[in-house]
Amino acid sequence: MDIKQIIKQEIADALKILGEHPSIDENDTPSNTAQAIYYGCPGTGKSYEVKSIAEGVADDEGHIDGWKTIWFERDAPYKKVDGPTDDKLKKGLTNNIFRTTFHPDYDYATFVGSYKPIKNDTDLIDYQFVPQVFTNAYITALRHPDDPVYLIIEEINRGNCAQIFGDLFQLLDRDEQGESVYPIEPDTELAKYLKSLQDVPYDELKLPHNLHIYATMNTSDQSLFPMDSAFKRRWAMEYMPINYEHPKASRFEITIAGNKYLWVEFLKMVNEMILDATSSEDKQMGEFFIKSDISEKEFTNKVMFYLWNDVCKDLYNPHHVSSTYFMRIEKPKQDEKEYFTFAELFGPRNDGSRLLVGFINYLRKKYQDKHPDTVIPDARAESAEPAASASTYSVEND
Repeated sequence: MDIKQIIKQEIADALKILGEHPSIDENDTPSNTAQAIYYGCPGTGKSYEVKSIAEGVADDEGHIDGWKTIWFERDAPYKKVDGPTDDKLKKGLTNNIFRTTFHPDYDYATFVGSYKPIKNDTDLIDYQFVPQVFTNAYITALRHPDDPVYLIIEEINRGNCAQIFGDLFQLLDRDEQGESVYPIEPDTELAKYLKSLQDVPYDELKLPHNLHIYATMNTSDQSLFPMDSAFKRRWAMEYMPINYEHPKASRFEITIAGNKYLWVEFLKMVNEMILDATSSEDKQMGEFFIKSDISEKEFTNKVMFYLWNDVCKDLYNPHHVSSTYFMRIEKPKQDEKEYFTFAELFGPRNDGSRLLVGFINYLRKKYQDKHPDTVIPDARAESAEPAASASTYSVEND
């Protein structure tokens, strides 16, 4: 690399520290960004966003909108084929999308590949290099330079990124064309495997411009292996905010004791309490924390369990309950404590779902006290017709 390239890269690195991404033009769309991490609280549609970029998605009626998956033959000459509709045909093909999910036990061998015992044609055990998701995506991108290839990493912050990427970390520095600035020499096992393919370079590794690496990161997870700033600044960071006005999520309803409550209205109220209790947006819930209408049982075991386990449990002590502990009911009986625990939702104290109903009423009162000019809708009886428009039940933000 000449001195001009070195200086140019040093300037680019400095700009990244300041939050700029010189390798991504202002007119670039997400689909041609070299690598990006989509982050936000749980349920904000991070995985859905990545899927829509790489694949295209189906609408509510099942119609495919912009189907983007590209299919290839598995064997040489690896020709592109028209999108198969038969699952049997798909088994004999590969495509341009590769997925993996990081976790605490995930390592370099799981990401790149390693030698494993394989039974050969004579039923004897032989040791062969078995490529994993990174290597498979890398090879596909090299073989099809005119087509985008996507490596999608879910929950990137749950794994030890330094251990998983190893010296591949150096490849994440991309130039303006999307290629790695600093090639690396592959380890002996990987080099030998690449050489055996006979149609890809094997003496150095360099990410091609058409290999896009997209990751999701749930900010509510307390990662065992925090990502350092040197790693994060090599990615475009795309924040996914909560969207209380999402046309699909705004129609979701919670059924409790025969009454229906709009999910997004509950979400606005409880998220404000989460923010007050934790002084952080990370533990708030997104509009797609649930995927559709939910029953009381589902609400209890999914939503209330999350509120207890991830937010309220650390605020609770039977001898001293924090003032920010918000699992409470609006009108307790005489000599009854105002607060309740998750376990009590399964006991006699919750007969008739009174704790859940009282909890929602408590949230409504707190929200109303803080936002006196808002109109908060009442629950709709299960037998009643739904509103013509979800906006009928919308809480107006002041």
